[in-house]
Amino acid sequence: MLSPDYLARIAEGSEEIASQLHTYIIRQIIDRMMIRIGRGDDYLLTSSDRWRIQILQDAGYLLEDITAELSKVTNRQEKEIKSAMEEAGVKALEYDHKIYEAAGLSPTPLTQSPQLIRLMERNMDATMGEWENYTRTTAEAAQRLFINECDNAYHLVSSGAVSYTQAVKEAVDNVVSGGVIVQYPSGHKDTIETATARAVRTGVAQACADITLARMKEMGCSLVLTSAHIGARTGSGGPDHTNHLYWQAGIYSVDWDKVEKAKKREGT
Repeated sequence: MLSPDYLARIAEGSEEIASQLHTYIIRQIIDRMMIRIGRGDDYLLTSSDRWRIQILQDAGYLLEDITAELSKVTNRQEKEIKSAMEEAGVKALEYDHKIYEAAGLSPTPLTQSPQLIRLMERNMDATMGEWENYTRTTAEAAQRLFINECDNAYHLVSSGAVSYTQAVKEAVDNVVSGGVIVQYPSGHKDTIETATARAVRTGVAQACADITLARMKEMGCSLVLTSAHIGARTGSGGPDHTNHLYWQAGIYSVDWDKVEKAKKREGT
């Protein structure tokens, strides 16, 4: 079993890679903005049609630059996630193997079990899929942010609302303070660092749960002892799966037929 502290630390490498990517994107946006709006107020006071064409061209170049960087960063992230999952998988089985060995059983090491390796790879692919979704939407969000801030500066100066210097300062401040955000289908928003860390922790936890169950079935074991934590969620307050306080620290039997049916419903 992996502790909450371990799960928090396991995503640090991936989170750092995401942070470096975020910094790169912000710098690219600001660099492009300064090329476009940093030429003086006379340049900002060009016709709106010409301005729009120029901004859209620059936004296309920005997206190309970010996409090229994403290709390099994704390779690094894939190696990091694979390493994190392999380390966590080995650690998760350490405790279980002691129990099996004490019972006279001989569990195969994770790295020598094709079945468990496939389970790890499936979860790694799912986590990488999430990362690629985040980064694709992040690149698009960066492009929108660039267009919006340049357009805002253009309108502020052309309308006489603020000085050229103030408009440029506000545009840069907005990019730096707001950053580029990942938006989930639910509408919830996170930085790419937070979204990445959450995806890796969830992926690692799911992978370890999958290999733990697979190893249990392989060893002919069906009993589990759930952990207990202070401040466990009470959910509905009743005796159901949402009430962690109700079912923690209990001994339960795994119904393997139900597990297999659940996997089929999920397509796994």
